[in-house]
Amino acid sequence: MKLDPASREYATWPLAAIPDGGGLEVTFDEGATWHGLTVIDDEARILIAGPDATGNPGETVVLPRGFHYPRIRATISPELLVRAAGEINVA
Repeated sequence: MKLDPASREYATWPLAAIPDGGGLEVTFDEGATWHGLTVIDDEARILIAGPDATGNPGETVVLPRGFHYPRIRATISPELLVRAAGEINVA
């Protein structure tokens, strides 16, 4: 995904199966911060924005310029699944 620094849009990931009772989260900073994902039908999503976007809703994740390699985790006791989730280039 390529995101203009002044843009705001949903990053989305298709889900083959949503784990029953599992929380889905995404990180853009190697796991330092995790953000909850919204699941609609068979898709997980989160609103992201570049550093020059203005008027962002409160739940927006603002990413700095550069490449980001999100990872998604699902907590399904006793498992904790973490998977690579592509690339986002803010340029």
